[in-house]
Amino acid sequence: MGKLILVSGAVRSGKSAFAEQLALQMETDKPIAYLATAQALDQEMSERIKIHRGSRSGDVWQTFEEPYLLKDVLLKHHLTYHTWLLDCITLYISNLLLAQVKREKILDQFVDTKIQKVIAVQINEFIDTITKLPVNFIAVTNEVGWGLVPPDPLSRAYRDLLGRVNQKFARAAEEVYLLTMGIPLRLKPPKDVV
Repeated sequence: MGKLILVSGAVRSGKSAFAEQLALQMETDKPIAYLATAQALDQEMSERIKIHRGSRSGDVWQTFEEPYLLKDVLLKHHLTYHTWLLDCITLYISNLLLAQVKREKILDQFVDTKIQKVIAVQINEFIDTITKLPVNFIAVTNEVGWGLVPPDPLSRAYRDLLGRVNQKFARAAEEVYLLTMGIPLRLKPPKDVV
């Protein structure tokens, strides 16, 4: 069986670079499957995606750009790739939330609990799939709960939803790392537990 590793931290804390190094240490034979969730919705994001693509050139990485159907990509390709890197949960939850808001035609930015429950079911199914497959799966996320309270209902719903999703991933993960200023701190298992 494989294992699930969660890497969290603030923006520009070194999460992605650390996760990539973990993936490279885990996989020696096959390319690493890279699940990229970002969408090029504006010019600045297009440039960010271009830079990220450039950093993963060569035969080491096989990138799957998918904003919504991560479980489907994993199920389709899990026999080909043993090590997976998801970057990132934060954008994945944003993609799911905004798609649900648009689908439900919510105009007042109030996100009712029904939408959050739909996303929670998707996340539970995704985590269940990860943990049952014989793959090593590294997931990157952001810790967004240490900042200011967002000024609008949609942003607050997003922050709360992401916090709950991060907790679910952390509970299911065998290893959890928090990065701060480029320094990884292992939270799970504690260092004195082998």
